[in-house]
Amino acid sequence: MRQAQAVTAVVLAGGDAGDALAVSAGVPAKSLLPVAGRPLASYVLDALQASGSVGEIVYVGPTDQELAAYEVVHVPAGRRFEDSLALGLGAALGRGAERMLVATADLPWITPEAVIRFLDSASALEADVVYPIVAEETMQAAFPEQRRTYVRLRDGRFTGGNLALLTAEGVTGVLPLVSRAFRSRKNPVAMASIIGLDVAVGLASGGASLASLEARASHLMRVAGRALRSEDASLAADVDRLDHLPGVLDPAEPEWRKA
Repeated sequence: MRQAQAVTAVVLAGGDAGDALAVSAGVPAKSLLPVAGRPLASYVLDALQASGSVGEIVYVGPTDQELAAYEVVHVPAGRRFEDSLALGLGAALGRGAERMLVATADLPWITPEAVIRFLDSASALEADVVYPIVAEETMQAAFPEQRRTYVRLRDGRFTGGNLALLTAEGVTGVLPLVSRAFRSRKNPVAMASIIGLDVAVGLASGGASLASLEARASHLMRVAGRALRSEDASLAADVDRLDHLPGVLDPAEPEWRKA
């Protein structure tokens, strides 16, 4: 057990019962979707526990009989993503957490080694908020059959990961920004007013740099924020659509889960 680096994990497993994947399987939320005979969220919980880097897990969302076997702090999901995030982080802080690893429950390819590498690299940056990004070529090499959304920057084309490392100070910076972004997500003008017109134009043209985005995010959050380039495609390989599943998840148990 890597107690010196232990963090509190906050797993976001809520979701709309009207989600296409949830409806197709007849489950209350995507996190309960049966994948190779197990609920989707179980793959994330297994990787977190096996990493030896997580001291406690706060699970935000509905569970089922199989997930009930995991030792977690269960928190009901909020109506919106930002509500669930606030509830999970609040529960973690209330239990004395100093560093929180936020992860979504739809990362079936994540491994303990990927969790360890991210936490080790993120901790070395000494920032309050660290968010992984994965280059397009890395994603396509690992998951060539999946369609992903990429942002074009001067540094390359990247997709965002589905986890982040936050300090307690980082939480106070992230939550208000997430709330503003969620309200403005369908309004380009409002979104541009948040990130700044210069950055918005740079993103649209591909002329923005990673450094400029980090600087703007840090300014908005009023804490140090960093993007971490990761070679672990599994950190960004979530399950959003039905075409993300066929032929890409080996039903055989990985070796680390058999140990």
